[in-house]
Amino acid sequence: MPQLYIFIITLAAITIIISRRSHIFSRDKQLKFREEVSKKVDELQKERQETEHQRFKDIHLNEQKNKKYDFSQFKITLRKADMAMAKAQWNEAKKCLIQSLALTRDEFPISLKLAKVYMESGDLKRSEALYKRLLDVDKNQPAIYENLAKIHSKKKRYKEAIGAYVQSIELDSSNDRSLIGLGNLYQMLMRHSLAAECFRRAAELKPREVQYLFFLADACKAAEDYENALFTYEKILTVEPYNEKAQNSAQDVRIKINEMEKAIVIS
Repeated sequence: MPQLYIFIITLAAITIIISRRSHIFSRDKQLKFREEVSKKVDELQKERQETEHQRFKDIHLNEQKNKKYDFSQFKITLRKADMAMAKAQWNEAKKCLIQSLALTRDEFPISLKLAKVYMESGDLKRSEALYKRLLDVDKNQPAIYENLAKIHSKKKRYKEAIGAYVQSIELDSSNDRSLIGLGNLYQMLMRHSLAAECFRRAAELKPREVQYLFFLADACKAAEDYENALFTYEKILTVEPYNEKAQNSAQDVRIKINEMEKAIVIS
């Protein structure tokens, strides 16, 4: 009799184990099936999106081919945009530039102006996005990097701003605006020697630009390079002999130099 009980219990245990394994196998099959279905759905969806994107692209290209361009109207609209930009009438400039985009096949130069209008009007997010899209078309435009640097600076992303200014200068070493922008950024970050180097290069490009010489002299003074500061203030006075700011600054630097020389003698 006990053997019968043992046999029944063993049989029941075997039945439970087999049933459980069958359930596990069934569940694994279901999970695998779901994964395969999900993968297939993703593939079909991706294929559909690619097809729709290609279809949209083809439609756009066909529209561009069939579009009739009114060159005279384009010139008039663009002239209005340029006049509005010159007067800092950003909303009017924006409207005219968007109209111009619809009237020309060469959208790149118009988009450059539009990105600048967005920036000048304070719409930094839209300006940055448009400049980055333009970089996908042409990565060799120093003006794009220069303006991106300005946007990064306004957003206090200084490391990105420095990188953009450097890229602009590498593409155009005669870009004095980028040199001054980078120098001012270094000056603000208290990196006076680097600022002075930027201002020096800008001043070499435009040696009679007094503002550039002041930037250079002030940076040298902040870096305690008093001899070069004095030399630059005196150079300003050769361009503008009666510049009071340069006269006073030169006198202050002479006093600093005398103090340093006395300190050296005493030591």
